[in-house]
Amino acid sequence: MYPAYSQTILEEPQTSYQNYIQQAKESPHWKQAEFDGFTLPAQGLSKPYCNKWISYGCDNIKQHPRNQHYAEHTLKTCKVSSCPLCFESWIGRQGNRSTKRLSKFLEKRRFSFRHIVLSPPPDQAVNLTYSGLKKWLQTALKVANIQTAMVIFHPFRFQDKKKSMPYLSPHFHLLVYGHVTNTTEFYNKTKWNIKNLGDLKTDKDIFTCTRYLLSHAGVKKGTHTVRYLGDISYRKLKVEKEGKIPHCPYCFLPLKIFSINFDSKHEPPPIDHVGLWNPNCFSPVDDIGNDTKIPFYEMNDDNESYSEELIYSFEELMHIKLNSNKICEHKYFYNQLKFKTSIRCRTIDSFC
Repeated sequence: MYPAYSQTILEEPQTSYQNYIQQAKESPHWKQAEFDGFTLPAQGLSKPYCNKWISYGCDNIKQHPRNQHYAEHTLKTCKVSSCPLCFESWIGRQGNRSTKRLSKFLEKRRFSFRHIVLSPPPDQAVNLTYSGLKKWLQTALKVANIQTAMVIFHPFRFQDKKKSMPYLSPHFHLLVYGHVTNTTEFYNKTKWNIKNLGDLKTDKDIFTCTRYLLSHAGVKKGTHTVRYLGDISYRKLKVEKEGKIPHCPYCFLPLKIFSINFDSKHEPPPIDHVGLWNPNCFSPVDDIGNDTKIPFYEMNDDNESYSEELIYSFEELMHIKLNSNKICEHKYFYNQLKFKTSIRCRTIDSFC
């Protein structure tokens, strides 16, 4: 009855998404857009370490192949929607979380989510606060018979195809599960417009749609950009959180932070290296108090070499403090073993 999102409407969000990302970085009009504290993504300030590389690793070389150091170099992001360098990472991260939540809800259900747009009368909406719009939305949801949905608020629409010129037009995008009332009946009772943009048949459809919506959503510090209602709310649906602490794939210890040694004796690894490398190329970063600075790396102009910069980062300092004791205890336990190969043995629980 409704168009398949993956066949029709999916093409438009993919194209528009790239336009939104480009204009978020370039358009001066995006910086001027503001509604009740809400702005568009990427219009804030970045932090000194944003989009720079950091070297995580494990120097427990006695349990690694060929006694090599394990290195895992990753790009650091601040995970903030307003950051002009990290907002795409925020979009991807939030898109993955939302897709995982909605997909878990659909595991034992036969129908799909559908993309709905709810728009209040423009002449009244522009004179309300976000709090007032939310209360009005609650009434509209009851009339529309919408109980289970993901909601993303959009304060602005755009005048041009390039998406460079926003104008104030508050409305809500929803991914809705369940029956929605008749469009004409809904309008007569609420004066809101309702638009059905099609079903989301696959996880890819959900992710693509969510990513598209987040690229130009209203963002405000202290306010959730994505809200979940009904059976997909945090209270009713529990979704396993992603692991936050990276571990060594060989000895399974938490990874530490290392500085890379630049000297003529040893060739440093590529900036994006993940895997084993010469242990002499790395030195561990120790916690010496609140003044500890973390080594971050950035490519030089020649695009072949990279340079180090020491920057304070509270998140990385907490990583060092939380994992130092675990690593020391493991190494002490390993050194006390009489037969060190036994740590890799498996318990025999059956016979052939």
